[in-house]
Amino acid sequence: MGREPDKGLKDETPRHKVHLDAFWLDRFEVTGGDFAAYLEVHPEEHPTITGWWGREPRPDMMDKPVIGLTWQRCRNYCLWRGKRLPTEAEWERAAAGLEGRTYPWGEMPPTPERANFGKCCFIHKGEVLHEVGSLKAGQTPEGVHDMAGNIAEWVYDWYDKSYYSAGDDNNPRGPESGTYRVIRGGAWNSLPDYMRSSRRYGFDDAKDFYGIGCRCARSASPNP
Repeated sequence: MGREPDKGLKDETPRHKVHLDAFWLDRFEVTGGDFAAYLEVHPEEHPTITGWWGREPRPDMMDKPVIGLTWQRCRNYCLWRGKRLPTEAEWERAAAGLEGRTYPWGEMPPTPERANFGKCCFIHKGEVLHEVGSLKAGQTPEGVHDMAGNIAEWVYDWYDKSYYSAGDDNNPRGPESGTYRVIRGGAWNSLPDYMRSSRRYGFDDAKDFYGIGCRCARSASPNP
C-alpha cells in the first residue's frame, strides 16, 4: 500500500504491506437509478444536488454516478443495501492489485479513453459525467470500473497524513477520529495525478461536493 517517496506524495509513504480479509467490491459506482430506489423507501431523504426531476433522476442521469452525497449518506445507502463503505486499504487493493498498479488499468498514463478527468470547471447539470462502465479501457483487470475519474469516492477511514507510519497493518480501518474522511479516485474535474491508485486526500465528511459519490463493499465472511 502507498508509494515510494520519489513516486508519490508524503501522505502516501511509507510503502508498506497490509493484510486484508477477503471482501467484495461493487463493480460500479452508485448511480442515479440506484439512489432513486433508496429514496422510494426513505421518504424522509432527499435527492442530491443536481440531476433530478423531483425525486426521480433525469433519464440521462439514471446510469451516471450520483453526485453530491455526504459521507454519512453514502454510508446509509450502503447499509441499506446490506453492504458498507470500503476501507481505504480495500479500495487501494482493488485499484492497484497485488502488483501495485500505478493506475487502475495499469501503467499507461490517463487518457480520455481510460478516465473522465480534467474537465474544468462546471458540472453542467451532470452532462460532464459518463455512464458507469462506459470507459472499458479504464477498468481494472478484475473488471472494476471508474476507479479513476468520473467521480471521487468516499471510503470508510478518517484521513491522517501520517497514518501509514503508525497505522495497523492488519485490516487497517484508519484513525479512530479525525477532521476529514478519505476520498479516493479523482473526479471529472481532477488533474491527472489524482488518477493514481495510491493518491489519497481528505475532505469534510459533511460536505456534498459536485465531484463526490461512492461505491459499496461487503466482507466475504459473515461477520464484517
